[in-house]
Amino acid sequence: MRWGMLKAAVDIGTNSIRLLIMDTLLKKRILKRVSITRLGQGVDSGFLREEAMKRTLNVIKGYVSEARNYGCSVMAYATSAVRSAQNKDEFLRMVKDETSIWVDVIDGETEAEIGFIGASALFPDDELKLVIDIGGGSTEFIKGRNNILNKFSLDMGSVRFTERFIVVDNICGLYKKVEDLLRPHLDDIKGAERIIGIGGTITNLAAVSMELDEYDESRVQGYYLRVEKIKEIRQKLCEISPDEMRNVKGLQKGREDIILAGTAILEKCLDLLESDGIYVSDWDNLEGYILSKEK
Repeated sequence: MRWGMLKAAVDIGTNSIRLLIMDTLLKKRILKRVSITRLGQGVDSGFLREEAMKRTLNVIKGYVSEARNYGCSVMAYATSAVRSAQNKDEFLRMVKDETSIWVDVIDGETEAEIGFIGASALFPDDELKLVIDIGGGSTEFIKGRNNILNKFSLDMGSVRFTERFIVVDNICGLYKKVEDLLRPHLDDIKGAERIIGIGGTITNLAAVSMELDEYDESRVQGYYLRVEKIKEIRQKLCEISPDEMRNVKGLQKGREDIILAGTAILEKCLDLLESDGIYVSDWDNLEGYILSKEK
């Protein structure tokens, strides 16, 4: 197979590590991988745990090696867990020593920008869009058409809020915290013609809604996830244990303990936005990061 210009990026997230190899001339994904390493375990402590750093580093090394076998340049960026960690320099040095790659630790606004670029790539340019990216440690909100009009990042994510609220059975506290964080920004993000969701929580909810035996990006991309369905899934998740969640069709292994928090965050966000649903994008900040480097 002949390719144009191959670029690779590794996304070092709070919950998962992902690799994307893309042909930037054709804007085509060649390979995509995801591994859940839970780098942000204990994220509210302000420190990355030694065992989490080691298992994450092992995955990164494998991904970098695989990308280099394709003969392409490799970039890496890190989001919420790393940028908020007091010992991030230790982790960044570990990655540099083992892979020769300096990790780009992006701030919340940059994370929002690349999320918008990736999510918008497969939707009409002229629509006024709101992109919501629920990650493990933070959630980004981005509103715009061809260019970004408003963007911000809030410290609420599936891993962070699982550890803060779900493990102590306080989903009401979670809802209140989402409202406290988001309500001051509502006037800036209301009025979009289309709301688009990205990130593992939202793509997994789409797969669960469709009861997919195997994840199918072609079916997930553009899927309209209704609020009624989100509430139905959340109620079901509240009634079963993490062990029982392993039998939920469409749910990625390793997300059993954090999917409830992510679902509740999304549910409350859409409630505050007075929206009846959200379009799902399988393209997100990983695609957006590579595409942003082409500008």
